Amino acid sequence: MKWFKPEKGFGFVELANGTGDAFLHINALQSAGHESVPPGASLKVIVSQGAKGQQVARVLEVDTSTAQARPPRPAFGDGPRPARRAPDPSTAVEMTGKVKWFDEVKGFGFVASNDGGKDVFVHISVLGPSGVQRLAEGQAVTMRVVDTPKGREAISLSVG
Repeated sequence: MKWFKPEKGFGFVELANGTGDAFLHINALQSAGHESVPPGASLKVIVSQGAKGQQVARVLEVDTSTAQARPPRPAFGDGPRPARRAPDPSTAVEMTGKVKWFDEVKGFGFVASNDGGKDVFVHISVLGPSGVQRLAEGQAVTMRVVDTPKGREAISLSVG
């Protein structure tokens, strides 16, 4: 077994005959009475040709005695996001602008500043403490802005 992610419902088996890997769907695994298989486990399978290559049609046996002792390293993006670093408020300057766009699902948006400089990043965490419920495209705002390594960012904001 190369790897299997039960939360995604699939994984890949490295074939012993040297012909590469075969896709393993959770249905084939569940038909053999298993919900997951650890990396390094030995499987006896029947392989068929699927639309995108070789895939396991049936799992005949699962031997976990050959499995790796420790779990594999997490893949990029599997871990929690680091906390956002708070910008230094002592360097903030006040400016006005109009909301370019704001996506509540993504949790951020941008304001085109009236000073003609680069757009200002607005994180959703700024809205609540500023007493703002939501931002709409074209809405006039006044904000306190700091420079960060990634560009300008609002640390507080008011509408109107």
